[in-house]
Amino acid sequence: MRMTPYLYFKGACADALAFYADSGLGKVVDLRRYGGTPMEARDGGAWRDKVLHALFEGEGIRFYASDGPDSEPMKGSAFMIEESDAERAAALFDRLSAGGQVTVPFKKQFWGDAYGNFTDRFGVQWAVIAPASV
Repeated sequence: MRMTPYLYFKGACADALAFYADSGLGKVVDLRRYGGTPMEARDGGAWRDKVLHALFEGEGIRFYASDGPDSEPMKGSAFMIEESDAERAAALFDRLSAGGQVTVPFKKQFWGDAYGNFTDRFGVQWAVIAPASV
């Protein structure tokens, strides 16, 4: 058994996945659109080119994603990326938070780790940490 996060977007899934790939998180391994499926007619066919289901994978990262008109923004949780190198963590933080809302700037925190968190421009919450003990 394994638990894999599933992100839901209200029409921006393909853009979000491209952004995550461009940010260096990984790549889209599988992507299926509404077109050509029994769900193609959903909302009068307006979602034909939207993402029905996608799998995104990278080193240490795996999640599913899709679009849906009734999808809700992520609340009460965040993706946390643990990176052993603080410089790589800072660079990733900068790339992923571009255009989003930084809640805690990435820097060495009072407990010793380099840490920061933000909500990206697609509404997904992230935290990036580079543990001092590594």
